[in-house]
Amino acid sequence: MSVAIQDLEGIELLAQLPANELAWLAEHCEERCCAAGEPMFALGTEAREIVFLLEGTVDLRRREGGREVASFALHAGETAGRLPFSRMTHYTVEMVAQEACRIALLHTDQFEALHTHAPVAEERFVHRMIDRTRDVTRFDVNREKLTSLGTMAAGLAHELNNPASAARRTAQDLAKTLQAFDEHSSNIVRQFIFEDLAAGSADGASEDPFAPVYAKMTLKSPARDALEQSDLEDELEDWLSEQGVEEPWMVAPTLISGGLTQSFLADFARRLVPDQITNFLEWTSKDVEMRLLARELLESTKRIAELVAAMKSYSYMDQGVSKAEVDVHEGIDNTLRVLRHKLEAKSIQVVRHFDDSLPRILAYGSELNQVWTNLIDNAVAAVDDAGTLSVVTSWDRAAGRACIDVIDNGSGIPEAIQDRIFEPFFTTRGVGEGTGLGLDITNRIITRHHQGTIQVTSEPGRTCFRVRLPIAEDAARTPPQDGEST
Repeated sequence: MSVAIQDLEGIELLAQLPANELAWLAEHCEERCCAAGEPMFALGTEAREIVFLLEGTVDLRRREGGREVASFALHAGETAGRLPFSRMTHYTVEMVAQEACRIALLHTDQFEALHTHAPVAEERFVHRMIDRTRDVTRFDVNREKLTSLGTMAAGLAHELNNPASAARRTAQDLAKTLQAFDEHSSNIVRQFIFEDLAAGSADGASEDPFAPVYAKMTLKSPARDALEQSDLEDELEDWLSEQGVEEPWMVAPTLISGGLTQSFLADFARRLVPDQITNFLEWTSKDVEMRLLARELLESTKRIAELVAAMKSYSYMDQGVSKAEVDVHEGIDNTLRVLRHKLEAKSIQVVRHFDDSLPRILAYGSELNQVWTNLIDNAVAAVDDAGTLSVVTSWDRAAGRACIDVIDNGSGIPEAIQDRIFEPFFTTRGVGEGTGLGLDITNRIITRHHQGTIQVTSEPGRTCFRVRLPIAEDAARTPPQDGEST
């Protein structure tokens, strides 16, 4: 069954082709219809045709070792299959109709006649073959980079996890040891430092007389402004100097940071043997300092552990390179942790508005994290110091799509170049500051690998990149729970 000329006019590769060539192609193409879900060409079968998609959408799935490692969508007007002069002999992807489709096939036994009857079309086919080879090579290189990143991240995570965990346990044990040390020290010195106990009084002998100090001592900085903090330190410094403490200007900030003010220490010191007050104050300042150092060590090792976990999750090394159900929010959070140093360097405020009802999506997790990295990195470059970055997610149930907005309050993208930002090698950054491939890769990952869309709207003070991704079919069929909006 031949194909109507009007159908081939809708094929992008054949647009404005000479009428005689279009007529020849229509006469020598075979039309075929496919139902939704019907396999069209199996992986590994002999490739003997150019495929023009007249209507519908086709999924192209690439598998390695039985696992899906890539997924593309072919839309009406696009071309697939074997092209003239291509060394391709068998399909390296499987083609499945996503919806009812109509295709036109030009078989390889017509390729020799192309040069005579459709030379312009032949030239276009050759150029498309070159473009396709470039695209496949770029995809393979990009995937190899992601795999290498995952391998490196997994190895680094493994190597860092053990010492980080050990350091964290040590920090926790150190805090407990300091508390036990204080309690034992109290039992030793209490008879010499407290006036009532030194006098032989049994009152309160069964209780730890240092308990009020431990109760007052805090390792969390109280909410004070700089002026109030300075006044408290000055007041304590003068009193410490009166008590004979050496370098009171060094001791006062430590005690204040530990929650011990001049009024509390002066009141507590009334119970002490006068000659021991100075020893008590210097001993207490060292006690506070050790506890603060132990807390800092604990927080630092905790941050290392979180960063290691984020990097491991960010790379999706444990989940291979096949599609899997992905938590979009977790991926964005991990990306923000990985880029935390850039955000902090410019004091950028991050605002999250996450739709908790958003289900998981079926995706390549490491590739999506590359998308979030590119978009957030661009936003960081666009805003001034102390700018704002907002990430907003929502669920478009009617369309079965997850919506992710990455918004910054930078100077915006000039309207004249907004149509070019997804072009390869196009960049507005200075020499050496950007390759111009970030948004090109982002666009390919979203549109070709995930059948999604990405759009940008920009004006001075607000730039928004909106990503829309399909929800996994089973999640999309789940009805909204009571109280959820539709």
